[in-house]
Amino acid sequence: MSNVNTILRHRFACKKYKSTMLSREVIDEILEAGRLSPTSFGLEPWTFHVCKSENLLSSCFYQESMKSAPITVVITTKRGHFFDPMSEFIKKRAIRFPSTLDEFIDDYKGYYEFLRDNNSLDSWSRSQSYIACANMMTRAAELGVQSCAIEGYDNDKVISALKLDKDDEEVGIVIAFGYPDEEERERIRISAEEAFVYHL
Repeated sequence: MSNVNTILRHRFACKKYKSTMLSREVIDEILEAGRLSPTSFGLEPWTFHVCKSENLLSSCFYQESMKSAPITVVITTKRGHFFDPMSEFIKKRAIRFPSTLDEFIDDYKGYYEFLRDNNSLDSWSRSQSYIACANMMTRAAELGVQSCAIEGYDNDKVISALKLDKDDEEVGIVIAFGYPDEEERERIRISAEEAFVYHL
């Protein structure tokens, strides 16, 4: 079995990629790591869009990693109105679970109301994409593929390029993937002593 921490030590934010296209098998493996990621209440508010990086270059402000990466995955997430406890989206997701629909909604409703009252539904939905993003980048590194998470993008331009309705979906995060065409860079991280605080 692979050691995940060993893989993480060799993953880096790659800026230059070879022109070699990833195979469909490799892309599917990376996407599967995203699909299997956990989400709040198991609602999976996301969709994974695989694109040619060149088609999103201007939408991502011509960032260096986007110029050579053969593919980019855009994770879009549902907007807040999808999460109303009585919505069709919630019903569709809820009926998959062992509990009854009423039990699911009874458990979920209070949290929904908390998010709604704090105007946090969109940000809550969007934050789920970061979990999938991390898992996808780690799986990619295991396959010899490097990546770069892109947070600098024009949401409306990306949504338009994907032919989506901005009232229904927004960009969670954009990720460039490809085989690296630069040397692995040294990991720069704060020490464990500085990062870890035990409250046991």
